[in-house]
Amino acid sequence: MNDDKWQRTVAKRRRQRRAQNLLACFIIFFILLILSCAGGYYYYQRTHSPEYALEELQTAFEHRDIDTIHKYVDLKTLLPPNYKILTNDIFINDKIYTEKEHSIYQTFYALIEPIIIDGTIQSIDKYIQTGNWQRFNYDSMLKGRQLGIDYTELINRSLLFNISFKEIKSIETIDDNSVMATILVADKYTDTNFDLKLKLVKNEEGIWQVSEVTNYQDYLTMISNLYRQDINTYLTNTKADLDRNNAQFKQLQSEFIVLAENFKTNPSSSQRALLKSFIDNKIVPTYQDWYNYLQSYQIPTGARHLHELRMESTTYTIQAWKAYAIGIQDNKPKDLAKAERLHRKAMETEQKVTDTINNMPALFMPTVD
Repeated sequence: MNDDKWQRTVAKRRRQRRAQNLLACFIIFFILLILSCAGGYYYYQRTHSPEYALEELQTAFEHRDIDTIHKYVDLKTLLPPNYKILTNDIFINDKIYTEKEHSIYQTFYALIEPIIIDGTIQSIDKYIQTGNWQRFNYDSMLKGRQLGIDYTELINRSLLFNISFKEIKSIETIDDNSVMATILVADKYTDTNFDLKLKLVKNEEGIWQVSEVTNYQDYLTMISNLYRQDINTYLTNTKADLDRNNAQFKQLQSEFIVLAENFKTNPSSSQRALLKSFIDNKIVPTYQDWYNYLQSYQIPTGARHLHELRMESTTYTIQAWKAYAIGIQDNKPKDLAKAERLHRKAMETEQKVTDTINNMPALFMPTVD
């Protein structure tokens, strides 16, 4: 083979190898493009699925991620039906109010619903951020005095913050834009499992959002009945001790009234000191003993809220008496006013105790003519 022919052969082989390499590169590129598109499609489908929405929600709750929670939960759609269920449920055991009164109250609740829903969303955000339920001060619309309700007790009765999520059990398709998810949850107090049904709807952006709890009434009824059983047990087991302490409180109150009656008009320093000593050495220790008893008592889990209300009432009472003792000894209007505020809080809390025991609505009812 001469040199010229050999060079033509080499050049031809080079062209063939380049063509083969180009074909191989094209095939590899084409395969990568297909894989990329498939991966992108899978990623899009994955991140726009109800399973993904629920998984993201679980992670968001763990990390207190408010934005993600709002992305996957349509609270403005979710809350109103449950509010209606709750305001109906609180009358289930009521035997005091007439049908006419019930109707008027339901109209009243409908009127204040927007305020309640907006406030609840704000409260949920605070709860997610801090892990604590927000207590409203007396200037807040949601404290209840302006609205005619006790918002904190309404939320307690909703059982909203007693739920712990365990697992996603199943997701069933309703149609192209909605599914029903079954979520295993548990009541934190009684550790009772329940299959909660959540409806998820796909919004215009293709994001799946929780928009309804379809069996909230069933959950509310079941857990509330368990609480009632524990409350009845708790009341029976503490009755004797409560009666004994109430008798002591009544006796001390009578003694204090007699003592104070003698010092009605401009009491001397020694008389003021005597009143303070009676409070410090008799009244406060008796209430403190009752508080210590409550603190050490092993309560049935479903009666926890009632028990905590009793402790809260006792705490306010102790603080009120201490403030009154200082105010009466030193003749300080500021401390006497503080004692009055604390006493009012104690009375309000004690009213909640009574309402919980009697299974009354957690509302301050507007007057019905």
